[in-house]
Amino acid sequence: MSRVSRYTRAVLASVLTVVLVLAVAAFAGASPGKGKPGKPGKKKAPSTAQYGPSGKQYGKTKVTLCHKGKTITVGKPAAKAHLRHGDKLGPC
Repeated sequence: MSRVSRYTRAVLASVLTVVLVLAVAAFAGASPGKGKPGKPGKKKAPSTAQYGPSGKQYGKTKVTLCHKGKTITVGKPAAKAHLRHGDKLGPC
């Protein structure tokens, strides 16, 4: 029976460890039954029951914007981001 050097055993253990870690990472990243990994599903539009007559949702003030030719209403914190990329205040 041949003897394997300590160096060879250490290299073999390292390679097997890397393979095991990569295999676990590959299985952990996959989400079965959810379509392609990394692709989010479509978000549902909020129901109108969430909005009160004052135009507030969960205490946030809503702002009307013209976004790509369509009139949208977003929360005040989101309005800043829309204005930065070219949307205009008010309806279209």
